Amino acid sequence: MAKKYRVTLFGIKAEEKVFRQNMAKLGVSGSTLDKYIEKTPVVLKRDLSLEEARRYAEAIINAGGFVNIQETGEFPDKSSVEQKSIPSKEDFILCPNCGFKQKKEDFCVRCGFDLNSSS
Repeated sequence: MAKKYRVTLFGIKAEEKVFRQNMAKLGVSGSTLDKYIEKTPVVLKRDLSLEEARRYAEAIINAGGFVNIQETGEFPDKSSVEQKSIPSKEDFILCPNCGFKQKKEDFCVRCGFDLNSSS
């Protein structure tokens, strides 16, 4: 399990004009920045590794923002998540007696009809 982190903006420690200019250099639009400043504290980025969160926070701090890195919990590694296959149409059968659609079995789970006798 890998721990995940989020970066939260708590305010501005530089002059607002300087902060806006620096954030624009990072690619943050003026309207987005307005929302961030208006709604502080605001989560800027989530589900990051600690290394990614530190890099992101450092960029915001260098721009003049006051941020915090917070642990959000543990999530399974992407490599350890099992891939579940989606059943195909061929994996299902329609009961000729009651019309119930189900995964292929010997008997209908709804009415008990012998599905092998209908073949």
